[in-house]
Amino acid sequence: MIEVDGKKIPWSESMTLASLLQGLKDSEFCSVVRLNGKLVSSPKFSQTRVRDDSKIERLPLVAGG
Repeated sequence: MIEVDGKKIPWSESMTLASLLQGLKDSEFCSVVRLNGKLVSSPKFSQTRVRDDSKIERLPLVAGG
């Protein structure tokens, strides 16, 4: 199991951040995640593996001016 934004989600061995986020609701505006305390940006989602017992926090894109 992994934890995404405080919710438990089943883990799979081949899971990447990209595959995880594709299956989650409201992730289209997520450009950065915190994976076990480290920031990972969207260009690296497809190459970043998610290990069992990981904690992930989605950080939405914020713009202003």
